[in-house]
Amino acid sequence: MNKYKNNVALKAIGIAFKERREFFNLDIEDIVEMTGFTYKKIYDFENGEETSISYFIELSLAVNTHPKDLLNIPLRSEPRFKLSETRKEKSRLTSRIMTYFSNDYFQIPRKTNDIVLKLREDFNVTVESKNVSAILGRLAKNNILKIKKDGARNLYHK
Repeated sequence: MNKYKNNVALKAIGIAFKERREFFNLDIEDIVEMTGFTYKKIYDFENGEETSISYFIELSLAVNTHPKDLLNIPLRSEPRFKLSETRKEKSRLTSRIMTYFSNDYFQIPRKTNDIVLKLREDFNVTVESKNVSAILGRLAKNNILKIKKDGARNLYHK
């Protein structure tokens, strides 16, 4: 998989930085001395190359500018890709399971299939037990639920 790079944004940030540097009548060599970074690193940053956040912060400060001010560039305000219906449903599934904590549903130990059936009854959804099991496992790992063994099956409870 190729590394993602938002060329338009990186170039805009580089231009904003260069404008600030020139506003203060600073050469790249001045920034080199003020930051300890290489000439190439600064030149590349001004020309839209990737850099780490740490470099970005120090370069911003070298031109007496808060980093947020260099980020005042036009950007789309939506994600690169839409969230799939499958992922949306999995996100909803976690919040739906979490509703069972407020009504003491987990006071008695529950099998994964119990929760699958309860979700079907309460929310009219058909979910795979493996998805419910994964969520319950995360909740147990985060000490929100406890696991009790019943043979090979897990029972989940508060």
